[in-house]
Amino acid sequence: MRIGLCGYGSMGRHHSQLFRKHIPVVELAGIADASAERRELAAQDHPGVQLWDSGQEMLANANLDVVFVCVPTYLHAELSVQALQAGCHVFCEKPMALQPEECQTMITAANESQRSLMIGQVLRFWPEYIYLKELCDSRRYGPLQSLSMTRVGGVSTGWQGWYLDERRGGMQIFDRHIHDSDAVLWILGQPRAVQSYGFSLDPHTAGGINHSFTHYDFGPELLVSAEGSADMPAGFPFTAAYRATFARACLEFNSRQQPTLTLYADGQASHPELPNFLEDVSSGLNISSAGPYFNEQAYFFACVRAGRKPATVTPESAMQTIKLVRAEIASCRSAKPVTIQ
Repeated sequence: MRIGLCGYGSMGRHHSQLFRKHIPVVELAGIADASAERRELAAQDHPGVQLWDSGQEMLANANLDVVFVCVPTYLHAELSVQALQAGCHVFCEKPMALQPEECQTMITAANESQRSLMIGQVLRFWPEYIYLKELCDSRRYGPLQSLSMTRVGGVSTGWQGWYLDERRGGMQIFDRHIHDSDAVLWILGQPRAVQSYGFSLDPHTAGGINHSFTHYDFGPELLVSAEGSADMPAGFPFTAAYRATFARACLEFNSRQQPTLTLYADGQASHPELPNFLEDVSSGLNISSAGPYFNEQAYFFACVRAGRKPATVTPESAMQTIKLVRAEIASCRSAKPVTIQ
């Protein structure tokens, strides 16, 4: 598979490094970025790979099989649709798009082109979250009673400050907190409503809602909440965590601890052995897991090679995540609960 990479920011560069682990199944055939500085970095990282100053030019000339869309959020839908219409399978980084209508356009393009479209909701491939889902589904320790999640860190700015402009980046809720919103949908299904509270700065220059808390309404027998922020002071380490309380156990995850996962059950604390994959995602290579982002790539490439649509993250489920996040933003701004349709 010949891969074209659109965007050589932090996520694009990270994906490009992992492509090397899939050789010879895949070949990085082109990298496009509007920034001359980023193209120079790409040339240093990947000597000999052809560089382009726009994704459109690369799509028109590079004879690609697969395109990874890792550009700023406001360009996700446009570039994904163009790549699908060019006959390429598309992996698009999260968030899928800024509006559900854009998501639907992407889904329509994938259906019409009969190509695969997968969104990088990577927590669905993250071992600690896979283990949480397994406990919830199996009810090994009884029903889940409460789940509190957090994802906090310093501000992201991005190329030309796009993260700080709600019209281009959608605020930290789309960049950071969306992971936990997606995990809630994936693990627990759709809530009845959301009630969100947020602290806001200027939406065009300072990031808009940069700290928020959400309560997901699943009824009186299950309490679910999540915190997201991009306002931690310099030096504060990025932190992802959750605490899940079951009828007979508590599961606690903290990205800053080693081991990261602790299960409290039967009067003892233990550290569960974590799974590598949600399902069989053999990429045809005899290599070990290189983390959730590799697992995500391997799954996508395996789907493309087998001619099947990705099921772990369907475009429809990713669109539902955008709808949920939009409801959270509406609740923040109205200070009222918002029913999920």
